[in-house]
Amino acid sequence: MNTKRLRFISAFVNVMLICTVIALRYSGVLTFQIGNAIPVVVLPIIIAIALFSSNTVSLLYALLAGILMDSMSADSSCFNTLFLVVTATSCNLLISRLLNRNIKAAVYLSAVISLIYFFLKYLIFFAFRSISVNYDYFMLYLIPSVLYTAIFIIPFYFLEKKLVS
Repeated sequence: MNTKRLRFISAFVNVMLICTVIALRYSGVLTFQIGNAIPVVVLPIIIAIALFSSNTVSLLYALLAGILMDSMSADSSCFNTLFLVVTATSCNLLISRLLNRNIKAAVYLSAVISLIYFFLKYLIFFAFRSISVNYDYFMLYLIPSVLYTAIFIIPFYFLEKKLVS
């Protein structure tokens, strides 16, 4: 009985966290923007969930977050859903086979996933459409956004660790 209750509380907190962050981000109320750096806060949430949950559970949270992000975004065309599902699965596999469940591994994983996300987003939405961007795009938006997104893993890591234990 107690295990079911803890799982329900964990699922409720995670779903509400994902929905709240996505609603705040896409409504424009709270974008967490510092200068030109705009983080994608859902990425660290999904990574933190993948660190402490099973593959199926993290896949379902990633699918929910991706569908919500794509439904609120104007130009994504299922990019976020595919990326978050692949991210949740790959993070879960990396954690179960290669990495530890400590904060250093979580920060490293968040930085690498953030870099891949922003670089793929650049390739798909700018490079493949032949939209030229200059050096300022990388130095003022892409790199600060990667670092800013990667930092958000720290509070979500400890939140997920507390919810699981």
